Amino acid sequence: MIQRIQTLLLLAASALLFTMFFSVMATSAQESVKYFEIKPVLLMNIVTFAMAFISIFLYKHRVIQIRISIFNTVILLAFQGWILWMFFNRPEGSAFSVSALFPVVAAILSFIAMRYIARDEAIVRSTSRIRNSGRARK
Repeated sequence: MIQRIQTLLLLAASALLFTMFFSVMATSAQESVKYFEIKPVLLMNIVTFAMAFISIFLYKHRVIQIRISIFNTVILLAFQGWILWMFFNRPEGSAFSVSALFPVVAAILSFIAMRYIARDEAIVRSTSRIRNSGRARK
């Protein structure tokens, strides 16, 4: 399981999303806002982290793993869009941290992992087809 590149990519995406639980989203002269202080952001972070982490353990069910990775990529891009909306509507004098870009990086990692999972599924299907065609001739 851990030797597959897609597992490492999904683990890296999970790690990025997990660090968002403890990072600061934005700072200003008066205060700093963390991700867990805004409940909808916290919920979105929990959902995307759980999907990335759970898909690591679905390595025996590649089709389900592909679907979860695609769905997680879409949700992560929506999450990033929401963070961008908050960025453009921020109060004057506040600054966002680098961790505000973690959802788009996790989406890219999830998409690349999905491509590797699909490649593995294609290899398994082609070997099954070759094996089944050999049995049909006998």
